[in-house]
Amino acid sequence: MWPRIGPIPTFSIFYSIGILSHYLISCLLARRLGLRYRVCIAVSVCYNFGMIVGAKALYDIQHIQLDLRALLSASHYIQGGLWGGLLVYLCLSVPLVLVLSKRRRAVLDLIALSIPIPWIFAKLGCLFNGCCYGRECSMPWAITFPEGTAGAPAGIPLHPVEIYEILLVLCIPGVFMILKRRWGSGTMLLWFLAIYGLGRATIEMWRGDRHLYIGPLTLSQLICLAVAGISILVLYFHRHLSRLKKP
Repeated sequence: MWPRIGPIPTFSIFYSIGILSHYLISCLLARRLGLRYRVCIAVSVCYNFGMIVGAKALYDIQHIQLDLRALLSASHYIQGGLWGGLLVYLCLSVPLVLVLSKRRRAVLDLIALSIPIPWIFAKLGCLFNGCCYGRECSMPWAITFPEGTAGAPAGIPLHPVEIYEILLVLCIPGVFMILKRRWGSGTMLLWFLAIYGLGRATIEMWRGDRHLYIGPLTLSQLICLAVAGISILVLYFHRHLSRLKKP
């Protein structure tokens, strides 16, 4: 892997590409869904803030080293250490766009559909940086990291958990296409949270980097399972109510 390309950290390049792609995808989707340009700008700003400032703040909180003044320094971000950016993005973007637009079903679908491609770039950044690495692995698809990567032990075969997550996210757009025909608009975000939450909680079992454990589960697993469970319940009641409304 290449943690740096010259003096530039590789993860920052992929993060920047992901943020730019999120803006472009959001604009295209907003136009296709008939939403105003301000909605596209709102979700893009939320993604930018969530993936950078929010993810850095949550990482610092988790490691008990939060310094609000440091969050204003560019060098603090170059050092790496990001966690929970997607969670911050969703917490910010969902209430904001629901206020900005009356077409609530469309804006919720916009948030969900705009995530997969930028998130893949984010995980590629993790892969090349050597963070979020997996446990030791004896399978043929195990990967090794060179000296100088961010945390991953050098020369030891590990589970490519970053690639596992990329493959999970790659499947989601195809699932969206199938589900939208049967479930209609407005449910894609719930499906994303259900699929990604269950998938990410499973992938966490092969993570090898340090985590905050709460009982037998990591904090990430607890959040993912809780969000997935709530989403599945909402989908169930949505389906049940839809059937009751039919004559």
